Amino acid sequence: METTTKRFEISYMVELAALVAIVFVMAFTPLGYIPMPGIKISLMVIPVAVGAILLGPSAGLVLGGVFGLTSVIQSMSGDGLGPLMMQISPISNIIVRLPTRMLMGWLVGIIYLALKNSKASKLAIPVACVASPLLNTLFYMSTLCLLFFNRPEIQDWASAASLPVSNVFAFVSALVGFNAVFEATASFIAGSAITKALMVALKK
Repeated sequence: METTTKRFEISYMVELAALVAIVFVMAFTPLGYIPMPGIKISLMVIPVAVGAILLGPSAGLVLGGVFGLTSVIQSMSGDGLGPLMMQISPISNIIVRLPTRMLMGWLVGIIYLALKNSKASKLAIPVACVASPLLNTLFYMSTLCLLFFNRPEIQDWASAASLPVSNVFAFVSALVGFNAVFEATASFIAGSAITKALMVALKK
């Protein structure tokens, strides 16, 4: 029994480490983001969802944290909204990017387990994969608007980018509306396919 437990722990750590490495590689190469005006379309939610489903909520928490950490690092340089947020308030910028992604990864694992053990078990993987980008957008934009929307620097940036500034819901829709749909579709297709393939491979 002890040997089996050790093997499971080693297997878990190896698989988690591999997914962490994938998140880092995607974050700092064109694989992770598709450039768009304002906020980039993120494909980073896919490995987070895959890990949360295969390895559980705790792995989703770790992978979400790695995703958030790379996002914080990227916001320290370049131009656009990220560096502006870092310039306004580094602490608030970290809050927007790190704990939100950790919560997203953890909840994706919870959602998968809840559906897996229900009558809707066949929907567990695709629903969890779609939940990943949707929760990411919800948590990220909610905290961003709460902490930054009324700042004059953000208002000026939005006006310069021809984004609505009079209404927070219009601002969010204009900034991430298309992104959210694209990310959800990509995660549904690619995330589901990758997860199912890895489940078969890991069983073998």
